Amino acid sequence: MLDFSSPAYGKAATPGRPAPAPAIIRPAAAPGPVAMAATDLLDAPMDWTWEQLRDYVMRSIAERHGPQPRYETAKVNSIFKSFAARWGNQAGPIARFAFEQQDGFWRSAPVDIRRFTKGNDEYFAGPISERLADV
Repeated sequence: MLDFSSPAYGKAATPGRPAPAPAIIRPAAAPGPVAMAATDLLDAPMDWTWEQLRDYVMRSIAERHGPQPRYETAKVNSIFKSFAARWGNQAGPIARFAFEQQDGFWRSAPVDIRRFTKGNDEYFAGPISERLADV
């Protein structure tokens, strides 16, 4: 509650009332980095579950591009379940190629979770899969 009799509002303290204590202003704590599970480190990328794929991608995005807008958990899970189902044992290697060989950029644009949607397969996962087959 504001004290309108304080000197800041042009009124001095009266003999019966002491001057109010100055307000202490503390900066708001900034949120720290989000800790993501690292279960993907335990298995080879070809053996990753959709959860391991999701954890790897979300952690890699945060490491390379900083904090991202929050997406609904159900939407994120749906994207990675679908990607893993479409690409099978290539899903993990595709993700690793995008972040480790391309440093999180594909065709001059940052890789985010939207790259793993079905509509981007022709432009993202398909060409990477072909490159991986040629190696």
